[in-house]
Amino acid sequence: MAAWPTVMVTGHRPQHLAPADRPWVRSELNRLAVKLRAEHGTQVGVSGMAIGSDLWWTDSVDRAGLKLWAHIPFPQQPDKWQPADRVEWERLCRVADKVKTYGGYYDVRTLHARNDGMIEVSAAAIAVWLPGKTSGGTASAVRKLDGAGVPIIHVDPAARTTVLRRTRKRNAA
Repeated sequence: MAAWPTVMVTGHRPQHLAPADRPWVRSELNRLAVKLRAEHGTQVGVSGMAIGSDLWWTDSVDRAGLKLWAHIPFPQQPDKWQPADRVEWERLCRVADKVKTYGGYYDVRTLHARNDGMIEVSAAAIAVWLPGKTSGGTASAVRKLDGAGVPIIHVDPAARTTVLRRTRKRNAA
């Protein structure tokens, strides 16, 4: 088995997932955190701290006893979220072993910089991704991961499947 000491997540926000698929995704992320720790030596989970797949992965990382590296695009990220989601974001930021912020305010460039920073430090990635959704941050991150040769564990919420999508090693720099 390949060693993947750091594993990031990219994924859709809850509004892009069917309500019935959300509990399955959360359960699958819990399963993957434990499996990656046991079978691939994963020690660190990397999260962009967005609502939905990111925060679900972050909670799974915490539950599995992995270290957490939180990559925050800007400090006001959770300001427009529901109160319970803001509380969860704050809790998970407090348990993070490392927090990196990419800008002082919302700018789409900080979102891309955050994704680039996560890809740079990750040996593998989990993509909670509906393949038919070809625009948006998750699709963009998947394209960047492919280009960087990062192995992707594709969690398809609609099909309820999890497969290793790519195993090619990173391109030499």
